[in-house]
Amino acid sequence: MLLAAWTACPLAARTWKPSTSDWSAHEIILHCGDSETFAATRIRLLLAEPNPIIAGYDQDAWVHTFDYGHLPIDLAYATIVAVRASTFHVIMGLKDESWEKAGNHTDAGAYSAQDWLSIYGVHLHEHADQIRANANLWRTQHDATRASTTEGNT
Repeated sequence: MLLAAWTACPLAARTWKPSTSDWSAHEIILHCGDSETFAATRIRLLLAEPNPIIAGYDQDAWVHTFDYGHLPIDLAYATIVAVRASTFHVIMGLKDESWEKAGNHTDAGAYSAQDWLSIYGVHLHEHADQIRANANLWRTQHDATRASTTEGNT
């Protein structure tokens, strides 16, 4: 779904941002790569460590600090695929009681494996929707700009 949203996004729209505080489609993919890596570590900490501390992070700071807009998409997407596949095999083998294991998230407080699943189970779908919304807004603005330019030339 994420790759489909990216592929359907026009090339010119991939680096476009709806506003200065929003992310481009390119930045969204890079965020997903880092976020999936965090997710893989978080579920492993929850399952293997007693009462782990799950660190939060400032995702907007990461976008700017690591200049996501200039990092390669192919490596981010490869990270997403590899980390998600590895984590899939970890969670498919879990016993029911493993989902009750919990720790403390530095931003959210009590945080269980079930909480993890409710967040990361939909995470990539939500960002695919975000990419599609960006692309649709870009198309609307691009079409309006083109229409006003065409009207000015008649």
